[in-house]
Amino acid sequence: MISATFLVFLLSQGQGLPPDWELKPKAEKVVGDVARLRPLLERIQPAVWTAAGAPAAYEKQWQDCLDGIAHVQDTANRLAAQPARLSVAVETLVRLEALLEHTASLTQGVRRYQNPAVAEILESEAAAAGSSRAWLREHVQELALLREQQLSAAESEAQRCRVELHRPGARKP
Repeated sequence: MISATFLVFLLSQGQGLPPDWELKPKAEKVVGDVARLRPLLERIQPAVWTAAGAPAAYEKQWQDCLDGIAHVQDTANRLAAQPARLSVAVETLVRLEALLEHTASLTQGVRRYQNPAVAEILESEAAAAGSSRAWLREHVQELALLREQQLSAAESEAQRCRVELHRPGARKP
């Protein structure tokens, strides 16, 4: 006999995530989006700025941006391989948001100490990379909701089994 809880669990599976083959290209797009930032960041010269009196923090932000690109690409590649992994999706989202925040801050330095035109280009590329952020947020929310539904169904089924086992006259396994 199939319990109602188990039936709900099975039905919730059908309305879950899109298949991996639909999600993989979206995760791979994140890799390409952030890759376009690297050549622009490599043109920036924060050491020259600090020699001219800019805060030394720009050099660290610049290095954090370059490192952040590699981190986002690594996690996005892992997400492309396993799109249903909530932990990898959250890590990718967090790393992407950190990269975009560092890039926005660095862009202010580029505008002030190097070249406003380069800052505009960097902003537009960061905005393009940020378009993946909306998909990632939605994907993380869908994964979290799906995991909550699965946990709720499993808890309900476990509770039903506990009640059934403790019922007088129930067969013990």
